[in-house]
Amino acid sequence: MKQPNTHISRLFCYAFLFLISYGCSNTLNNPLLNNPLSNFNLNTSQTLNINLTPPDDIRILTDINTIAFEWQIVPDSNIVGYQVYRKKPNEQNFQKVATLDSRFVTHYADTKLAPNTDYLYQFASFDANKNVSSYSPTIEAKTQILAPVSYIKAISNYPRIIKILWNPHPDPRVTGYLIEKKNKNGDWKELTKVPNRFLVEYLDRNLEDNATNEYRIYAYNVNQSLSEPSEVATATTKPKPIPVTNLQATNNLPKKISLQWDKHPNPEITHYTLFRSSLLNFSKLQTLDSSITNYTDIIDKDGQSYQYKIIATDKDGIPSIESSPVTGSTLQVPATPLVTYAQIENNAVVLRWNPQDDRATEYIVYKKSSFFSEILRYNKVLTPEFIDREIAPGQKYHYSVSAIDSNGLESKQTQEITLLLSN
Repeated sequence: MKQPNTHISRLFCYAFLFLISYGCSNTLNNPLLNNPLSNFNLNTSQTLNINLTPPDDIRILTDINTIAFEWQIVPDSNIVGYQVYRKKPNEQNFQKVATLDSRFVTHYADTKLAPNTDYLYQFASFDANKNVSSYSPTIEAKTQILAPVSYIKAISNYPRIIKILWNPHPDPRVTGYLIEKKNKNGDWKELTKVPNRFLVEYLDRNLEDNATNEYRIYAYNVNQSLSEPSEVATATTKPKPIPVTNLQATNNLPKKISLQWDKHPNPEITHYTLFRSSLLNFSKLQTLDSSITNYTDIIDKDGQSYQYKIIATDKDGIPSIESSPVTGSTLQVPATPLVTYAQIENNAVVLRWNPQDDRATEYIVYKKSSFFSEILRYNKVLTPEFIDREIAPGQKYHYSVSAIDSNGLESKQTQEITLLLSN
């Protein structure tokens, strides 16, 4: 049997081993296969130059909106610059964020970043033909965040105002503050901005009385990036004074209604305001000093009713809760007498009546006839009887009676009674 050519066999083996070795070497060292960036972001217009090396020993310095990098010059004259790539951890692809067009550049600052956020970076070198090196190991960095305002206080019991105070932020990068206020739905809403690090108070104005509000503050820098929120501060505006008590109104005085009430116990009360209404529409009647606790409403009408209420106002102009309304009235006229007897006896008219009101102290009898046109008035009739002998035969006479009380109030007249003395 013919033996194979030993030299040819040896060459075949060497060639096979070389191919295997070359393939394995390229698989392990090919930056396109060994670098995460090559899987996601390699620009097809760029060609890999495996002889270039990226920057290494890259140091980082972080700020609120900036991540800065520093490295040593790569000692390769074929390198003409560097490229910087960035992505967030939850993003798939790196994106090129900068091209540095000199290999002597050794610093780069990535600005306008979000605060308190993680970022990943890679660097690559490139040559005059824009061929790129392999990519540097991934660099992890996180932007900073401003510390929260360390102290906040909201001051209660101011009239329709809450004053908010806080400590000035010690970080000179702070340029101002954002104040938030919780609305009635429980959501935080921006109230205002204070554009000065050393201005550390704010007045929330035009609030309701006895209103409780919650506040918190953020510091911000020149890029409007916010710190963590401060603690929540709560305050309540000054409450309304309690209502005036024991408001009373008379109903037994002629032509007037007398009002009185208890003096308000709050020493800050400066005046009272009285309101009057004949229906439900109250209007201002009078303003009185806080030392006064009564008022007389003069009314030129008998039996007139009004409703009254009163408000006390303190030195800050805060009105009390309204008192419950009370009703007063002027004295009614006496009840009209009831005529029980009207006859002519012995050429005289005799009238008798029953009083219908205990207030009646005297009576008035009115008389008119067909003979004279004027009405005669007989005052101060002290008994419920009247006898008129001044009558003439053949004349008709008309009589009516009213009652008078001690205040001089006169009742309505009775229905007219007509009598005729025959010839």
